[in-house]
Amino acid sequence: MKKFIFCIVTIVLSLQFYSAPYEDEVRKRLGLLKNKPVVAMTPSNSEDMASTARNGETVYNVGCAACHTAGLAGAPMFANVSQWQGRVEKGLETLVNNSYNGYNAMPAKGLCQDCTREEIQNSVQYMLDALTVN
Repeated sequence: MKKFIFCIVTIVLSLQFYSAPYEDEVRKRLGLLKNKPVVAMTPSNSEDMASTARNGETVYNVGCAACHTAGLAGAPMFANVSQWQGRVEKGLETLVNNSYNGYNAMPAKGLCQDCTREEIQNSVQYMLDALTVN
């Protein structure tokens, strides 16, 4: 079982080194792509992206969902109150710092290597907000 989890984590973490079409195909096969292709950062669109931070849902779908949808490598699953209990008490600032810098099995910035700190905060807040939605 540990080898299986290690393989899945390795595959997920290695996605950051492949092109957006490859990421889309992997996400599609894992059932994580919902007609929302990954936008690769290129010189032509990086300036536009830098001026406007992506919202939490967008960042979640681009990077965080790969682990938080299935709970890979111990990631608390999206909107699962019991799995987030011990983490919520740490506060937003600590959760953002851990997400941005990496913590335990979570790599820095998750799978969103081009995300800004603000975008990571938006994504963390999006996941926290999902815990309070009825």
